[in-house]
Amino acid sequence: MVRCVTGPETTAQRQLQRTLYLINPREQTAGYYGLDVIESWAGVRGVTNLVDLTTPTVAALVPEGWQVEICDERIQPVDFDHRAAVVGLTGKVSQRSRMIELAGEFRRRGKLVVAGGPYVSLNPSDLAAHADIVVEGEIEEIAGGLFDDIAAGTWRASYTGTRPDLTLSPPPRWDLYPLRGGLAAQVQTSRGCPFECEFCDVIQYLGRKQRWKEPVQVVEELEMLYAAGFRDILLADDNLTVMRRRARALLEAIREWNDRRPGERVRFSSQLSVDIARDRPMLDLAAAAGLRMVFVGVETPNEASLAETMKRQNLHVDLVEEVTKIVNAGIMVVSGMMVGFDNDDEGIFERQLDFAARLPVPLITPSLLVAPHATPLYARLEKEGRLVEGALDYIGAGNMFRTNIVPRQMSRETLEDGARRLLLHLYRPAVVLDRLRRFVENSPTRPEPRPRPFFAGPVENALARGLMRLGDRDEPALLGYLHETTARRPEMRAQLQYFFLQYCQTRHNIEQLKRQAPVSPAMA
Repeated sequence: MVRCVTGPETTAQRQLQRTLYLINPREQTAGYYGLDVIESWAGVRGVTNLVDLTTPTVAALVPEGWQVEICDERIQPVDFDHRAAVVGLTGKVSQRSRMIELAGEFRRRGKLVVAGGPYVSLNPSDLAAHADIVVEGEIEEIAGGLFDDIAAGTWRASYTGTRPDLTLSPPPRWDLYPLRGGLAAQVQTSRGCPFECEFCDVIQYLGRKQRWKEPVQVVEELEMLYAAGFRDILLADDNLTVMRRRARALLEAIREWNDRRPGERVRFSSQLSVDIARDRPMLDLAAAAGLRMVFVGVETPNEASLAETMKRQNLHVDLVEEVTKIVNAGIMVVSGMMVGFDNDDEGIFERQLDFAARLPVPLITPSLLVAPHATPLYARLEKEGRLVEGALDYIGAGNMFRTNIVPRQMSRETLEDGARRLLLHLYRPAVVLDRLRRFVENSPTRPEPRPRPFFAGPVENALARGLMRLGDRDEPALLGYLHETTARRPEMRAQLQYFFLQYCQTRHNIEQLKRQAPVSPAMA
């Protein structure tokens, strides 16, 4: 479809067409990485643990002559009376329902709605009925034409992006973003991943050939965020160190930059694959650069399941030993864990419990295998007739224990119930305390010039009181260990604080789960 505008245009009308309201919608369900616990237990609103990167990235690509405003709905309410003629929506599958709600409301108000981002890129037909324009893929190289078409009134219903050269990417427009609401910032240094895990949707819209920014670009963005007050920054890579030569150059530049900070150094987090454990020099360099926390998808001790899903980098190694090597370098690991592979029978839940009990990992994110759109897993299960109808909202990061697949060796109900019981056991305070002790014991000591007490503010104290209200007899022991360890190991304060926030979020989620879907007593 092409919309054409005919007849004379006044200057005011042209200016109105060049007004854009970019929105990152809130997620519809609580997840491991949210912070709605802060509002629930501490009464603090408008806080998110990680600022959005998409909206300021898109804003930097909008041509001159446009007026752009950004709204992150996790931080501030959406202004439905905004004067902008064009509304841009982005989102992951966990934001799908809210994207549709917002699109409908703004279209009823006569706005032109443009939808893009990860979910639209994977399943554009789903949003096509709700938006005037859908944008698939990466927008850098098509942004100019897209916004020129909108301004001219000759826009098309769909646009498809390319795989751009990231060395040409401008820095995000952080000056337009409500940074005050974020606990941590983001810098994207690369896109894509060379691995081919069957369930991964990232490589379907970003590709398996990793592309990256030059170190000088990354340092420029770090300077901007440091000046804005951030001391915790996510390096938003799908696999930070998979290309060793590139990763080494980047980490050396970041280390040199961090060493020059006149005040507090920046603490970094990112995503790695477990094969980095075989490269101790790279681990040491990452730790020296300031990397303090990484997400690693260990997934399962079931090698048949790893082979099934083509997670080859996890095969033929002792996963507990490999994860311990990362911790030995001074980096906290958050472990992703999955159940529901075709090679999983009902014994997988006990196997995962035994596996987790040996990990030096205080935070584990158990989840069900799901089949995102456009993945090889989705195509295979669709061919086999094993996809659940109408389960689009079950496949996002915000959903913890629903799946859109029909398991091979157990019923869907058995799988979902087992996953809930697995979570409940993994987050018993005494069980978490055992893993936390193992993490601390395996972490090296480092000098810390500015030791601070653990509970340094009213939010942390409010969260601690919230935990105590849950009434678990082992909660005081966990809190006491955090106090004692922070006093004894002040260099671990940031890692322990991150653990504490995410532990509270998960315990909050568990209470919601218990109300929504009671589980059988075993393991609960």
